[in-house]
Amino acid sequence: MKLFLLIFLSCVFQQVALSQSNLLVRSTTGISGNSNSVTYGEDTYVIQQSIGQTSAIGTFSNGTYTLRQGFIQPNVLSKIVDKNIPLNLGVSVYPNPFVADLTLTFNEDVSGTVKVSLYDIFGRLISEKKYLADKVITINFSDLQIASYIIKVNANNKQFVKKIIKK
Repeated sequence: MKLFLLIFLSCVFQQVALSQSNLLVRSTTGISGNSNSVTYGEDTYVIQQSIGQTSAIGTFSNGTYTLRQGFIQPNVLSKIVDKNIPLNLGVSVYPNPFVADLTLTFNEDVSGTVKVSLYDIFGRLISEKKYLADKVITINFSDLQIASYIIKVNANNKQFVKKIIKK
């Protein structure tokens, strides 16, 4: 375990020394995880643990740092969310999980067109359709495979992103 810790810390400090960027960021998915900021000189780095799986090796903590074996996932949302558009569109999506039809109910008045994009869990675009603005839009996804997806809705120069499950 001490050897693993030594190798891990060596990699982190090598990254600190060689990095051109002042922020090392890894992303986590799931409902569990933890981030710690580490300051080295004038640079601050963010180290994130993964989704918190119990491991055969276990968890090591020296009071300052905690190491836990797990998986760091790619930041899929960075591919989907447009940083230049506010992420505050008022939409309710139901049912979730769904079988064939998914209903979007807007909690605000929408005008123009509504663009609905569907992505797989790796952030790849599956489909994209435009609809006339309405308070309620029902979309048929019966042709989709049973899986988890990410839906993105754009309207009123705002966006909404949510994980949905086809069962």
